[in-house]
Amino acid sequence: MSHQKIDISPSGVQQEQHFWWWHLQFPLALLLLLSLVIEVFALDRHLAQWLYQWEGGRWSLRNAWLTNAFLHSGGKHLSLAAALLCLGGFVASFFNARLVAYKRPLGYLVLCAVSASLLVSVVKQNLAVSCPWEFDLFGGKLAYVSVWQQLWLRTGEGCFPAAHASAGYAWVCAYFAARSLGVSWAKWLLVGALALGFLFGFGQQLRGAHFISHDLWTLAICWFTALVGYRFLLMPKASRAIFSEGVEQV
Repeated sequence: MSHQKIDISPSGVQQEQHFWWWHLQFPLALLLLLSLVIEVFALDRHLAQWLYQWEGGRWSLRNAWLTNAFLHSGGKHLSLAAALLCLGGFVASFFNARLVAYKRPLGYLVLCAVSASLLVSVVKQNLAVSCPWEFDLFGGKLAYVSVWQQLWLRTGEGCFPAAHASAGYAWVCAYFAARSLGVSWAKWLLVGALALGFLFGFGQQLRGAHFISHDLWTLAICWFTALVGYRFLLMPKASRAIFSEGVEQV
């Protein structure tokens, strides 16, 4: 399996510009748009209220086996196992000739997955934004305010962004690693990481631990961490030059 080659012809440059549109500019615009929609239409509050009422006016699934033991604890263990597997492969690549071609992608996976998860946790701890279960609308004691207002108040337990969702979303880096190797099924790894992140995030929403905006920003942090790592660790030099020229023109 060979590493992806970059064509620096005019058509190749166009392909690279297409890549950056779909992987940098479009995701950034979508993040800002969705954040605005969530805020304007109060989707955080409405979705949490719907789930809270659906569970009988309390977070009845907060300590349920499915949401707490399986999705919460199990999700963390699954992500840790994946990281250890990649780390083992990376170490083995120094001794096994068959794995030499995968050394850089494996190192990239470990670095990006761990960095994204740590970054989400650090931001979460320092912003002190509230969980749904802290608000009076959902059985807590605090008067409800939106996430953007909470960023100023900073009186919560520390729930933004959503750390547990990063157990799935952090692995969007697998898509970039596979892309660097030129495999045809790279997009399926992306679909899998997004599905896991959504599942873990929704499980936490069912527990009253997070709003939908918390998960959105977790995905954003994981995505852009993976993209930056791809830019500096996996992207061929010719492609880097194309990217730099594009940035200078902007």
